[in-house]
Amino acid sequence: MTCREYVRKMTHVARLKIRIIDGSFIAIKRENPYWRAFYASGYGTDQNDKLVFHAVEVLYLVYSNKAIVLKNNETLETNELLKHLKNIADIWKVYLIYRDIRERGYNVRVRDDPILPLEVFDRGKNPLQHESFALVSIAEAAKELELETLAQAVEKAKKQGKKLLIALLDENGDTTYYSVDETLVEDTILKIYRK
Repeated sequence: MTCREYVRKMTHVARLKIRIIDGSFIAIKRENPYWRAFYASGYGTDQNDKLVFHAVEVLYLVYSNKAIVLKNNETLETNELLKHLKNIADIWKVYLIYRDIRERGYNVRVRDDPILPLEVFDRGKNPLQHESFALVSIAEAAKELELETLAQAVEKAKKQGKKLLIALLDENGDTTYYSVDETLVEDTILKIYRK
């Protein structure tokens, strides 16, 4: 067996089988011998005999060829998966930022918080053993960002002892990150434009 064949075989073996069960994305541990490696990198929530994934994580794992999605024991093609995810609010916006952070070498977890949907861990830090250092709020270029929402994000981050990062997503899908420490709330709406 050549090196290339071995890598191809191991890549295939190391892919998670994520099943859609009752509308949730689930990897059954006994079907996935490598589940611990994925979990240690910040993917999924451990629930006894399975890992439960957020839709954003599933998109990223499929995009990076680390997982396949099964529904009724049939592998979903990408377009079928996208149809399944189309009604999830802000999924594309959160996915683009999630993917960008992962590709920059950081571990990231999805949170159930519409104001701060992501938390970021230092490079090389295992999310199971280390605390995150930042929470991420997402803004879109040329769209309104209410200062009250920004103030809520600052307060939440401060209460948790984390840095607040604003991920500014532009029209081309590029992301710029800004650190925010304080806000002054008035009846004003902030618009951020990138030149």
